[in-house]
Amino acid sequence: MNNLILVRGVSGAGKSTIAPMFKNAVLVSTDDFFLNEYGEYVFDANSLVINHQFCQLAVSMMMKDEEELIVVHNTFTADWEMDAYFDLARKHGYAVHTIIVENRHGSKNVHDVPQDVVKAQIERFSVTL
Repeated sequence: MNNLILVRGVSGAGKSTIAPMFKNAVLVSTDDFFLNEYGEYVFDANSLVINHQFCQLAVSMMMKDEEELIVVHNTFTADWEMDAYFDLARKHGYAVHTIIVENRHGSKNVHDVPQDVVKAQIERFSVTL
């Protein structure tokens, strides 16, 4: 069976550092869609919803191509943010695994997300046991 891994955590937790550790995986993140033509990250809040949709579309295409291991590394602070990926996995016969990355190493987020935004992410972060 093919696998989808959703790597979750607040900004700065290390999701983008952990994701490449999955050998032979195809990686994707909503942040990928904020890169300009020079490969520079340029966040635009007005593009957030559409870029999440682009990420979901990319995963759908990867599943149609029957990629064996797909890793999506987004914040996924609330369960509903993963719903589209669970739906895609059911549709294409993928097993889903979620991994939470914690910032116990005290790193800063690479996209300069303001601390009040990170605090809001922490406050809404949900965990299903």
